[in-house]
Amino acid sequence: MARARSYRFLAATLLIAKLFCVDRAALALDFTNNFSGRFVIDMVHNNPGEPLQATVFRDPHKLAVWGYNGQGIMAEADSCETFDAIEPDILTKGGGAREWIEQHAKSLEQLAEQSHRSGLKAYAWFQFIVLPKALVARYKNEICDEQGRIDLERPMTQRILRAQISELFDRCPALDGLIVRTGEIYLFDSPYHTSSGAANESKMQSATAIIHGPQNHIALLKILRDEACVKRDKMVFYRTWDFGNNFHNNPEYYLKVTDAIDPHPNLVFSIKPQAGDFLRMTPFNPTLGIGKHRQIVEVQCQREYYGKGAHPYYVGDGVINGWEEYGLMMKPGRPKGLRDIVGNNNFAGIWTWSRGGGWEGPYIKNELWCELNAYVIAKYAENPNRAEADIFDEFARDELNLQGPDIARFRELNLLSAAAVLRGNCSLLGPVDSFWARDDFMAAPDLSYFIKKNLVWAALTEKAESVAIWKRIEALSQQIDFPNAKTKEFVIVSSTYGRIKYAIFEQAWTILLYGAMGDETKKYDRQTISRAIATYDQLWSDWRALLAAHADCCAPIYKDLAFQNQPGIGAQVDRYRKICAGSQQAPTNTKSTAQ
Repeated sequence: MARARSYRFLAATLLIAKLFCVDRAALALDFTNNFSGRFVIDMVHNNPGEPLQATVFRDPHKLAVWGYNGQGIMAEADSCETFDAIEPDILTKGGGAREWIEQHAKSLEQLAEQSHRSGLKAYAWFQFIVLPKALVARYKNEICDEQGRIDLERPMTQRILRAQISELFDRCPALDGLIVRTGEIYLFDSPYHTSSGAANESKMQSATAIIHGPQNHIALLKILRDEACVKRDKMVFYRTWDFGNNFHNNPEYYLKVTDAIDPHPNLVFSIKPQAGDFLRMTPFNPTLGIGKHRQIVEVQCQREYYGKGAHPYYVGDGVINGWEEYGLMMKPGRPKGLRDIVGNNNFAGIWTWSRGGGWEGPYIKNELWCELNAYVIAKYAENPNRAEADIFDEFARDELNLQGPDIARFRELNLLSAAAVLRGNCSLLGPVDSFWARDDFMAAPDLSYFIKKNLVWAALTEKAESVAIWKRIEALSQQIDFPNAKTKEFVIVSSTYGRIKYAIFEQAWTILLYGAMGDETKKYDRQTISRAIATYDQLWSDWRALLAAHADCCAPIYKDLAFQNQPGIGAQVDRYRKICAGSQQAPTNTKSTAQ
């Protein structure tokens, strides 16, 4: 089995090399479109309700130096209005709401002016529908349906939203436009506001303004186009993001909405490059490049499903040239990356989430991997005639002061990280819950498909391949001569962090698969399971030791709990630990044992 695994890994490595060793000259296409008017925007998306995370990407000067021409401001513009035009003093003076709203608007205006001083346009984050609790209580019968949801179809709702947009730009005239979100709404940072009658907040999907499908989008877009784009000459970037087979990734739904809206130079639709969230094993978004409106592509640089910058994970090659798995998933001739759509007349630019996405940790202490992703995507948006590989080398040379063979090693390390994450988090063999190891959590994924299809050995071989690639990454990290000692330490430590994390994944899958087969047959391979548990335990110990030894640069390690601290992989491992010790009963204590 060891020899077979070795051969399989060798074959996979050769495949990776074939995929990545591309003639750079062949990638340099000559686009005739004028890219000088394209948007290159960045936004830091902070975890809702948490203190702002430290990041250089809130500095508009840095963004300007890197070629950005706009900054998204993650300070909810939907919470800046008193609605005196609807009813004077609806927010009782002295009650706290008015004072908070006015100060919030003042802060937003100051942030917009700060962007302008660095030559950037300022676009504010705006969630629909978010209104003061007092206003919703006063007009509930006129704006809410029987379920207490704010209804966009009602005349009073539309009057209120028009007044909201008007007041926002009166209070914050420095704003150049809005980045609009309807797909999910969070109120953690807006204590005096509510949405669709929401009584409390949650990290799950939150209230949305879209309760009647496409007609709600159309109604809202007509208001935004009229009040912001036409009357005030402000930009509106309307995000199509939602859940299910709807606006974001369904061409029929997308065209039903957008065809009902007349194009305007200030109206742009914002779409993720993948059909769904920023996940592997999802096809290129079929709504990109269709319809009659301009589109901007949003690219997450710190991906919550794949380490959040705690370890190497390079997205530049996959986003621009197409992900490795697209060779298996997508039909020939279909767009697979930004290179295939930048020549389309609808393409209006790119905006990056340099930081943010997801929830909680890991909270990184060094932004190198996020910076690399943001730099490559931004520079490509600035000039799509350039090859991704050349932009990558420029970052290594100009930002990290690497030279010659070290640039090649750094590139190999990063390209391998995309291959290792694919095999470690996902599977090329069959479906896996995409969210099982999100943020700093580890749930216990349902792996029954691999058992039913007799793919247990193949699935574990794939996980072993991931670990083998991480060992190569770890070796490369130690060979690169970084002039900056702190950068060198971080690259080495974060590469080891990735290797340990994915080695834990490998052992966890071994325990889950052999454990589940034992659950079916009532005959457990105690030797294999016990050996995997012993290795699993040692890896957690190694991970804690890595953090202790490099506290200044190492990100906090994961939890063996599922999302929202529900029982996760730790509870399942403990269950099989007891079974292998002679008891068939699962433990009653599901508290994390990893940290």
